Amino acid sequence: MKVNIKKWVFCPRLITSLITLVFFILFLSLGFWQLDRAEQKRSQHSFFEKRQIKEAVNLDHNVIKTVDTADLVWRKVNATGNFLEQHQILLDNQVHAGQAGYYVYTPFRLEDSEDIILVNRGWVSTNNDRSLRPRLIMTEGIININGVIKEEPRTGLLLTKEHVEKLSETITRVQRLTIAEVSDITKIKLLPFIMRLSPESMHGYTKKRQSHNSGENVHMGYAYQWFAFAITLLAIYLVINIKKRNGAK
Repeated sequence: MKVNIKKWVFCPRLITSLITLVFFILFLSLGFWQLDRAEQKRSQHSFFEKRQIKEAVNLDHNVIKTVDTADLVWRKVNATGNFLEQHQILLDNQVHAGQAGYYVYTPFRLEDSEDIILVNRGWVSTNNDRSLRPRLIMTEGIININGVIKEEPRTGLLLTKEHVEKLSETITRVQRLTIAEVSDITKIKLLPFIMRLSPESMHGYTKKRQSHNSGENVHMGYAYQWFAFAITLLAIYLVINIKKRNGAK
């Protein structure tokens, strides 16, 4: 292809044009994908904030029967009952402040009910020795806890096929956590959602405070980078393929 523009000539090679077109479209697609991710994060954060300002729900058997799970996600809740301390689940490969550790999950039976919810009680360190069991809190009797309702976690790296390890009679370490698997391990029928203890709640471990940022700015930054790559690629393509015609002044 050859195009004359006054004293300039635009004469790119076919292969160069095809490669440039492919990468230009790729960079634009990645940029728009990041914009879409930013919008998702913005929407999720707005949903979270709307749920958080609502009054806390007293989680009991009547609420469990009448309220849909989707209506509880990210709602603040209070619950009265007792931890089933004979069942401790450690979710492996969790990092906090640069240290390796576990999230500790314990079933919690609601008072005067057969309803049992799995509770994320926070993070504990491995103390740089995975052969040792972490020192866990033993809470007896009826207690009150507060936190937020979350869907099944999507954390956990599956590094081996045998990802369930029995560390003791009461402690099981897993690399991936699903409610169905925990129910199978503990032989307990669990409610289809997780309760995460609030940072102020007792009876737990180190707990991360929820960030008030939506995280959309990170994706916006990536989007601008991809668009910048596309513009830079186009500029380079034009510069190396536009030349002065012979004899032009």
